[in-house]
Amino acid sequence: MDTPLTTPLVLLLLRFLLTIHGAMDSCYDDHEDSPSRCMPKFENAAFNRTVIASNVCGSPPEEYCMQTGSTRSYHRCSVSEPALSHNASLLTDFHTDEEPTWWQSQSMFYGVQHPNSVNLTLHLGKAYEITYVRLKFYTSRPESFAIYKRTREDGPWIPYQYYSASCSKTYGKNAKGYIRPGEDERVALCTDEFSDISPLTGGNVAFSTLEGRPSAYNFDQSTVLQDWVTATDLLISLDRLNTFGDEFFKDSKVLRSYYYAISDYSVGARCKCNGHGSECVLDEQGALVCHCQHHTVGVDCQKCHPFYQDRPWGRATGDTANQCIKCNCSGRSDACVFDAEQYRATGSGGRCVNCRDHTDGPHCERCLENHHRRSPLDPCRPCDCNILGSVTLQCDAEGRCRCRASVTGDKCDACQPGFHSLGPGGCRPCDCDPRGSVEVCSASDGGCHCKANVEGQSCDRCKPGSFNLQENSPAGCMSCFCSGHSLACRSSDYHAAVDITTDFLEDADGWSGQFSGGQEYPLLWKEGEVYLLPLSEDDPGFYTAPAKFLGNQLLSYGQLLSLTFAAEAQYLLPHSVTVLLEGSGTTLSAHLSPHPGPVLHLGLVPQQTFALRLHEDETRLRPSLSSLEFRRLLFNLTALRISNAGGHNYTSQLSGVTLASAAASSSPVTPSPLAAPWVEVCLCPPGYGGQFCELCAPGFTREVPNGGPLSPCVPCSCHHHGPCHPETGVCECSDFTTGPTCTRCLDGYYGNPLIGTTNDCQPCPCPDRTSCAQITETGDVVCTNCPPGQRGTRCEMCEDGFHGDPQGRSGPVRPCQRCNCNGNVDPNALGVCDHMTGRCLKCLGNTEGDYCQRCRPGYYGDALNHTVAQKCKPCSCSPYGTSGSLEECDPYTGRCPCLSHVTGRNCGQCEVGFFNLQPGVGCERCNCNPIGSSSMACHPITGQCMCRPGVEGRLCSICRMGFFGFSTRGCRACNCDPMGSSSMQCHTNGSCPCRQGFVGYKCDQCELNFFHNRATHQCEECPVCYGLVKEQAGRLKARLQDLEKLLARFDCRTDYGRQYHMHQLHERQRHKRGHQGEDSLPNALEDFLAIQEAKEAFVRRFALLEVSTHSLSAQLNTVTTALNCSVSGEVQPEEEVGDKEGWGTLCRGLAGSVAVVTRARTQLKQATLDLDNMVVPFEVPPVPNRWNWAVNESEVLMKSHTEMSGHIESIAAKAFMVSNQTYSLLMDLLEDNSTEEYISNLTKQLADMKQMKENLTAQVNETLANRLALEEESAEVRNALGELTSSLLELSQRPNPTSGTNRSDPGLGPGTNRTEFGQPALGSEGVHLNNRTAELALHVQSTEELVSKIREEMEPRLLTAQKNMAAGEDIYKLTAKAKMSKVMALSSVVTGKTVESEVIALWRELEGMQREWPHKQAQTKTALKKEKQLRGKVLEDIHKKLNQTERVLKPALANVTHSKATTEQAERTAHVLSKEAKVTLTRAKHMRKASTQLTSSVDTSLHQLSEMENHTAQAHAKLRTEPVESLVVVKGNIEAAKRQLEMYSLTLTQLISKIDSSEALERFERILTDTAVRLAVLRGSVESPALSGKIQTLRSAAQDQASQLTNLEQDLQEIRQERDSLKDIALHLPQSCPQASGTEGK
Repeated sequence: MDTPLTTPLVLLLLRFLLTIHGAMDSCYDDHEDSPSRCMPKFENAAFNRTVIASNVCGSPPEEYCMQTGSTRSYHRCSVSEPALSHNASLLTDFHTDEEPTWWQSQSMFYGVQHPNSVNLTLHLGKAYEITYVRLKFYTSRPESFAIYKRTREDGPWIPYQYYSASCSKTYGKNAKGYIRPGEDERVALCTDEFSDISPLTGGNVAFSTLEGRPSAYNFDQSTVLQDWVTATDLLISLDRLNTFGDEFFKDSKVLRSYYYAISDYSVGARCKCNGHGSECVLDEQGALVCHCQHHTVGVDCQKCHPFYQDRPWGRATGDTANQCIKCNCSGRSDACVFDAEQYRATGSGGRCVNCRDHTDGPHCERCLENHHRRSPLDPCRPCDCNILGSVTLQCDAEGRCRCRASVTGDKCDACQPGFHSLGPGGCRPCDCDPRGSVEVCSASDGGCHCKANVEGQSCDRCKPGSFNLQENSPAGCMSCFCSGHSLACRSSDYHAAVDITTDFLEDADGWSGQFSGGQEYPLLWKEGEVYLLPLSEDDPGFYTAPAKFLGNQLLSYGQLLSLTFAAEAQYLLPHSVTVLLEGSGTTLSAHLSPHPGPVLHLGLVPQQTFALRLHEDETRLRPSLSSLEFRRLLFNLTALRISNAGGHNYTSQLSGVTLASAAASSSPVTPSPLAAPWVEVCLCPPGYGGQFCELCAPGFTREVPNGGPLSPCVPCSCHHHGPCHPETGVCECSDFTTGPTCTRCLDGYYGNPLIGTTNDCQPCPCPDRTSCAQITETGDVVCTNCPPGQRGTRCEMCEDGFHGDPQGRSGPVRPCQRCNCNGNVDPNALGVCDHMTGRCLKCLGNTEGDYCQRCRPGYYGDALNHTVAQKCKPCSCSPYGTSGSLEECDPYTGRCPCLSHVTGRNCGQCEVGFFNLQPGVGCERCNCNPIGSSSMACHPITGQCMCRPGVEGRLCSICRMGFFGFSTRGCRACNCDPMGSSSMQCHTNGSCPCRQGFVGYKCDQCELNFFHNRATHQCEECPVCYGLVKEQAGRLKARLQDLEKLLARFDCRTDYGRQYHMHQLHERQRHKRGHQGEDSLPNALEDFLAIQEAKEAFVRRFALLEVSTHSLSAQLNTVTTALNCSVSGEVQPEEEVGDKEGWGTLCRGLAGSVAVVTRARTQLKQATLDLDNMVVPFEVPPVPNRWNWAVNESEVLMKSHTEMSGHIESIAAKAFMVSNQTYSLLMDLLEDNSTEEYISNLTKQLADMKQMKENLTAQVNETLANRLALEEESAEVRNALGELTSSLLELSQRPNPTSGTNRSDPGLGPGTNRTEFGQPALGSEGVHLNNRTAELALHVQSTEELVSKIREEMEPRLLTAQKNMAAGEDIYKLTAKAKMSKVMALSSVVTGKTVESEVIALWRELEGMQREWPHKQAQTKTALKKEKQLRGKVLEDIHKKLNQTERVLKPALANVTHSKATTEQAERTAHVLSKEAKVTLTRAKHMRKASTQLTSSVDTSLHQLSEMENHTAQAHAKLRTEPVESLVVVKGNIEAAKRQLEMYSLTLTQLISKIDSSEALERFERILTDTAVRLAVLRGSVESPALSGKIQTLRSAAQDQASQLTNLEQDLQEIRQERDSLKDIALHLPQSCPQASGTEGK
């Protein structure tokens, strides 16, 4: 049984909870907002936390027994089965008493018993203050177990409580022990209170941490108990099981009933925050920490914040919060530490560290030593007293230090003005030259502040490149100008100071007035002054200076320009004046203010002076210029203008102008005030002369001809062939040389003028003294300007394209003449003909012969025709229809030898009436059935004939299903009624097989005694009563037949009729005897209808033939008019025809044809009228009259006949309605214009193709196109006339069906019957259709020829392009050589100039050292006199400098010597390279010529390709093929090649011009190596895959064009098939709607 908790324990827990109730969730008092103790919530700290068990049942699975008193129940524990698992997570989970869960250990069967313990470890995650630990056992409570704790994860386990029935034996503890006041309260006690075996299940064990502790009621002041209740981990050690003692017998069932099992493990605790936190949270690492208040930090809020250290940390209690207090650092620090001694002494333990603002003290309340501040609120600052200049390092509150003598400054760190070098003894006085220094010397080292152009320790000398040290000069010294050619100069002793002055005492002295727009006016003068009347208020004008103030005023550089104005009163004097200076294309302006000082009164007249210094540093000048630019302006001063200061009020006048300048003197000028030290004397470099280096020395000239003194001088480059002008540089060439620098020989001379001897140029050994060149390697002379058509080193051979022997080396002298190849060679190709005989060697365009005068085998055309683009075309014989070799055709017409029944120029198609073209066999006959086919022609491939309506089969020999009556009109439709016919196919007479109950030809009526059932659409038998009517009708019918026979015996017609009928009677009697009395009336009626229908068909056919003859007659008239033939057959006189007799024959033949056609048309018209007027009588053969009495009965039967006729009329009306419907349907069919539109579209396409052919022909040559068109039209007319004549002859020779004889007369007499008229008319229509077919075939053939022509024209273009690209490769090689020479020449020039500049620089250094050496020596002597005590040291330094100078001079001299030798070697190498360059020049000229020719050829090819592209684009406009690369790509590639050739040509031109003007060439070994490398790079670029790719692109484009042409041919084949289909459609269209027959239903 469970033992209840004791009453003291309950009271203790209640008291503990009540003490913290008020501050459970807040750390501050709600009313007073003061800190109070924080108390985290009381919780079950073990809930859902993981417990680590050292032993768990179920691994391996086991059976166990529950102790339930006297009985045992067995169960199973298995880790792998969740329902049977009892792991440690069930200790702290949520469960109810009704559904308990528990942890269970293995049973005693597995050795679970003392001394083996089972441990349960609970990790709380941080320190908790434990109030109680409660365990609820699922089995009986253990006999012995213990609770341990630890306060940190790595700390030792401390006993918390022991539970055992044998405390002394098991744990060595007294079971009745307790703690007395004053004893250690951290001792674990042992009790046997919860160690009984009962209850067997559900027993509780509750451990209170403060129970039995004397200080529990003063917990806040007991640090021992505070530490005692603190734990981070708990350990339950289960040491001994409770048993009944029956385990002694080791019965397995008994042993399996003893084990540990706990259903609930709870720990009542609070998260330990020492009263400074009300909750615990997870930190960033996921660990559980307190959320600290009261400025505390730490996992358990166990320490103060770093800046809250003013008192020691303490745990919060119910009486005080013991919050941490902030340190007082006066705002000068953010960190402090707790100082216990300070806390005891002052009550404030926070000692500040790292005080800012140079403060010190526990609270940063004072300044550091040697620091100061004005008030406590200010930061402390260092005194920074200079240790050398101050008496003490501590300053006053203002930061001022106490200074030594000659020292100043708040920090005593600066020397007083005029002193320098602060040291232990104070500052020393300065020693600076006032002329070259500004302000005082440097206080640090005594260095003087020199002006811009002054140097020296005391600023007492000018810098190199300047002169004339003056105190009033802003830069101290003036920069050397020396015309911009030298930096070495000095003051001149031979120039005196002078003033250029105008005082206006005698006259205006050349001054004038100028206004805007350049208008000049004279000034108004009076003694001592001039004034200018303003032109307007906006244009007061300027005073313009005379010539003495202009020109070269360099001697006034840096001097003053003074202007004086006078006025009647002082207040009228001007306040500002504007001065304008113009020169060398530059304009400067300066706005001047009055010169400071008193106003001068000369003769009681107030005057005001304005001054302007002519120097680039003058700030009032705008815009700012450099020194060189400003001196250029003074060198050529073109205008000096002064603004009219008096303005429009005439307030002041110009009274004086003075410009300080200098004048040359023949002797030194003394004393100094009269000298002009601002005038320079220059030390000029080599090549220059004059005082100011303004002249070129002899042998030198201006780099820029006539460039003036400011232009550099360069050595004359006349190559020892004459002198040069010092300003222009033009050489006076001699020794047969020419050029600006004598670098070329005169025309007709050769050599190398760069050598510099009198024999450099020699006469050329060429015809007519033309120019030549000498090859450097061999010394051979090559003529470079041979007469036209000649070439060779001595012009001894003929050029490509010429033949002859100009020097007679192989016989007599024969001048070079152009080869005659009839335009069939490439004019830009090499070796097109034999140079001696003129025989053509490279015939193009598929031509051959010595002069390319004929086509090659396999080609045809006129090789001498210059008016067509492609003279020789390939035979292109079809391999299917050609008999013999495919390469053999007529050389002029191109007609191939064809197999039998094969036609066409290339034998590519069958003749009309033949099909199935087979190689080696030819075409087989169509064999179309003449009755069932409308034409003898058939499909050229399948052989399908053009069948008449209702006819089918390849030969058109049978009727289609549902048709009958095979005849020349085709087959007629059966039109069997689908309901009454057993089959849609009728008999040969047109009658349909009827079903039972149906009768009639079409089975569309019900049989007698049958009626039409509307529901079933069938004929059903009438009732029995109708059978009697049927029998009676049969008898009446028999009697009617007898009556007809009787009536047939009587005849009341003419004699002719009687004879005819007697003949018919005999025939019928004979027929009757043969056929046993067959009924003759229906047969007679059928014959009558057939004859009537034939008559109508003939009438329609003759009408159509008449229309056809009319159309043929119109076409013949058109042809006759086009040929200028009269109706009589004579040629018109105005037509100029070469063969008049031949044209006459042709015209007479045409006239005869017209007459024949006209007669045929007249006869057809007459025949049509005759047939239309013919009446075909209906006659019934007479039968002998044997029954006269039957006449009486006829009246009886008349009534029945009348009824029958009414019935027949109704049937005829129905048939008429049906025929009308049929007529409407046929009209709708005819009005459907889809077929007509298709024919129209095809005709339009053929017309467009014809137009494209005409356009292409016109683009090639319009005149040739006209001529070819006339020839083609003539050929067409001849062919048409030939076919027409043959057709007419055939018609005239066709046999007469009635006579059986052949008639040769094409005209038919008026007595000819209708059969004779029909056949010729049908033949004329056939001829007309054949002519139309021939026209279509001609258009198709023309298109094929156009395609063939395009292909043939493309092939030579592509070949030419490939040849041009091959020639381009040669040009690349020559260009590479030329570029190599160019690089060598340019590199040599650059290297020579570099060496020259190095020599000049070294020479200038030597001269500078020579000039400076006396001055340095004088300085050394002065120093020796002044500083005798330092003599030894200075002498030692001088000796070092001398040694250094010697060491510098020695390599410099060596460099000069080496440079001189290098220069000489470079000159010798340059002479050799110059010869090579000359040869390269000659080759470059040849290359440029070849490039020009190739460019011209490329332009021609581009033009031709452009035309062909237009042609091909028009031909492909109707094709629907996949997009391929067109000629645009080919054109683009050729244009790219052209641009490259043009670029190479331009490069060659530039190279030639640079070689012509090249100067001395030097240092060639390195240059030649670099050139070889660049040549390799260039050769790699020329041989790069890019060029090969472009060539491959051209080839691909050609292949693409070939594939396009193949597609075009396929499309043409489809057009032919469509043409044949249209012919079939045209032949099968009905000529008119069929007439409805009223007797068809009978």
